[in-house]
Amino acid sequence: MILYLDTETTGLTPGQICQLSYVMQSKEKVKAKNFYFLVDYVEPSAQMVHNLSVEKLKVLSNGKRFIDHLEEIVTDFNNASLIVAHNIIFDFSFLSKEFEKCNLPFNYQNVYCSMKSTLPICKLKRKNSAGYKYPKLSELCAHFFISDSEIKYNMQKLFCERSDFHDARFDTTALYLAVNCGMVEEESMKGLAKNL
Repeated sequence: MILYLDTETTGLTPGQICQLSYVMQSKEKVKAKNFYFLVDYVEPSAQMVHNLSVEKLKVLSNGKRFIDHLEEIVTDFNNASLIVAHNIIFDFSFLSKEFEKCNLPFNYQNVYCSMKSTLPICKLKRKNSAGYKYPKLSELCAHFFISDSEIKYNMQKLFCERSDFHDARFDTTALYLAVNCGMVEEESMKGLAKNL
């Protein structure tokens, strides 16, 4: 089973996760989960991106913190043969911090970073220097001709809710679609299929 994930966080340095969404893809089915978490503080710059305040998260999370969903999250992660994220180092730094606060090790090694792995596929030129830049998730979707409306349609099917970029549900759906397009269209990504 492949697990595709995205997080919305309290800031850029490992603090707390506000929202965790993931899609679990096996040969038999595709299933999605979304969690909001009660947090202590959200940096204003992060709130401007994802529009999640402490007050809003109190309501969305039903007062539950990361630790309250830990058993379910650990079970799903342990059942994954591969974990996929866009800029996985960022997401994993926050997940590792959350696991650490729960006195659990976070040592998932079989991972795929769509941001780093698709650098030679997207071939996006840097503006002021030689070489290529890492694609944003939106640029990766554009490379595979995946529109926002297609992402929204699939997100509603997976999560039964509406959203846009910088909502973990939307970004996870975009990641899931882009990587699956890549498995079909790009030889270098086909190895992912063996993890289904």
